[in-house]
Amino acid sequence: MQAISVSEARQNFKKYCDDVVENDDIIIVSRNGNGKENMVWIDLKTYNELQKAKRNLEYIMKLEESFKQLEEGRVVTKTIEELEAMADE
Repeated sequence: MQAISVSEARQNFKKYCDDVVENDDIIIVSRNGNGKENMVWIDLKTYNELQKAKRNLEYIMKLEESFKQLEEGRVVTKTIEELEAMADE
């Protein structure tokens, strides 16, 4: 992991891109000189893994909420016929 300034990023853009892609490095670009938040450069594979983990977490949280509702008795029971009728509406 490297921390660099925006100026350093501009001066050596290709080098840092290569570090990220070829060496699985993570680059933190400090933008605090102008009051803006810092940013992180990561490769596409890492980004996709993070997005997948985020989706999985959201799914798990929905499942946990469903189990909680089930335990509390907050459920609705429908017959197949009722569900089919709802689909036709």
